[in-house]
Amino acid sequence: MTTPLSTWRPRRYLRHGMLPQLAAFEAVMRLGSTTRAAEALCIAQPTLSGHLRKLGEALGVRLFEMQGKRLVPTAAARALLPVAREVFAAFERCERVLAGLRAEACVEVRSSARRQADAQEPIGAAALDTPPAVAAQAWRGLGGPRRSSFST
Repeated sequence: MTTPLSTWRPRRYLRHGMLPQLAAFEAVMRLGSTTRAAEALCIAQPTLSGHLRKLGEALGVRLFEMQGKRLVPTAAARALLPVAREVFAAFERCERVLAGLRAEACVEVRSSARRQADAQEPIGAAALDTPPAVAAQAWRGLGGPRRSSFST
């Protein structure tokens, strides 16, 4: 059963930076090293260590213990790993759904443009009731030099 966000109140999960913290945690668990995890995430190792510390504080559990120079995952870390992976899998599913919606929107725009072209309706400055100089400047802005003001 899912709980609507309006009635779901654990603020610790909504803290700024929770996703980067989970990503750092998952990378350390997967790669077995803070150095390799930091390299994989393209962040500095001290930043990654800070993410791990903040995640543990936010969740109220100790995720790793030091044994010599090695970090060893605790039982809490081993229990959190599949949940963290589920969170990232949910984001992957969301991205796939959104990619499909973006593709559908792109097809709709293309078919709308074809219908306008087939009807021989003017497309561009006249269709937008925009002075030609302004329309030309707008088109140059897409790939050409940018200008700070438009002339009419």
